[in-house]
Amino acid sequence: MPELPEVEIIKQGLQRTIAGKKISDVEIRLPKIVSVGPAVVSNIRKNSASAAAKFRMLARGHKFTGIRRRAKMLMLDLSGPLTILIHLKMTGQLIFVKKGEKKIIKILNIQGSRRELLPHKYTHVIFRFTDGSQLYYNDMRQFGYLRLVRDEDMEHVRELGEYGPEPDDKKFTVDYLLTKAKTRPKLTIKQFLMDPRVVAGIGNIYSDEILYWAKIRPQRTLRSLSPADYKAIYKAIPRVLNAAVKAGGSSVGDFFQVDGSEGRYGRVHMVYGRYGERCKECGEEIKSVKLGGRTGSYCPHCQY
Repeated sequence: MPELPEVEIIKQGLQRTIAGKKISDVEIRLPKIVSVGPAVVSNIRKNSASAAAKFRMLARGHKFTGIRRRAKMLMLDLSGPLTILIHLKMTGQLIFVKKGEKKIIKILNIQGSRRELLPHKYTHVIFRFTDGSQLYYNDMRQFGYLRLVRDEDMEHVRELGEYGPEPDDKKFTVDYLLTKAKTRPKLTIKQFLMDPRVVAGIGNIYSDEILYWAKIRPQRTLRSLSPADYKAIYKAIPRVLNAAVKAGGSSVGDFFQVDGSEGRYGRVHMVYGRYGERCKECGEEIKSVKLGGRTGSYCPHCQY
C-alpha cells in the first residue's frame, strides 16, 4: 500500500503534470471506483452507473487548480468549486501519459512481472485533457476510490477529521506521543505508529523502518517504552520519511511514480521485506512477527 512518502511523490508528480489542465472527458470503466459526495467509501461496493454518470458530468470542463495531500489521501482541487479525493488503498496507481505517448509499465514491481501498454485491464478511470494528454487510474485489487465532493461538503468528509497530525506538524511532538500512548498502554508500538488517528501516513513499510532506526522491536508494548524510547522514535520518523521522499518512495509490490518510474528507497530498506535475510549492520537474520494481522520485521540484535 502506498504510504505517506509514496503519496507525497504522486502529489508532486501530479503538480508537475496535470495542474492547470482542463478535463475534456472522464472514461469510467469500472463504476464502483468512483462516487459523488462526502460519505465514507466502503471496500465492499456495487457498480452504480448513475454515480459514474454524475461524476463524469460534474468533472468535465473543469481545470485542476491544485494538488494536495492529507495522510495517504490525495486531494485534487477543481474549478467548480469541487475536489476529487483519491485513496489508492492497496494497489491504486496514477500514471500520466503525454499526447501521443505510448506508456508500457509493469503490472507489479517484482521480478518477472509482465509489462502492459496503458490502458490495460486494470485501468478503471481515464481523465482526458484538452491538450491530448491523459491520466490513468489503475487498481488491481479495486479497493481504491475517486470521490468527487463539493467544496462546501468537505467538512463532512469523516476521514479528514479523524486523521492525526502530519509528521511535520508542530502539534506532533514527543509529548504528544507520550500522551497518546497512555490511553492504550497494552498496544504494540508498531500498531500505534500505524494508527492514522495517532499520526498520519505511516503504514507497514515505514513503521518497520522507523523502529529499526529507533532500535526498538515492533512487538514492544507502549507501556514497556521509556521516554527516551519515544524520543528515539520521534527522531527516526522524519529521518526515514524524508529520505524515502527524496528517493522517490519505495517501489515494492505495485507502486510507481506518476511517470511510471520506480522509487529507489526499497533498495535501502533495513528490515521491511527482508525476512530471512541478513541485517546490513550486524549480520543477524531478520525475524518477523504477526501483529494485528500485519507482519513486522526486525533485527533481534540491533533492536531491543
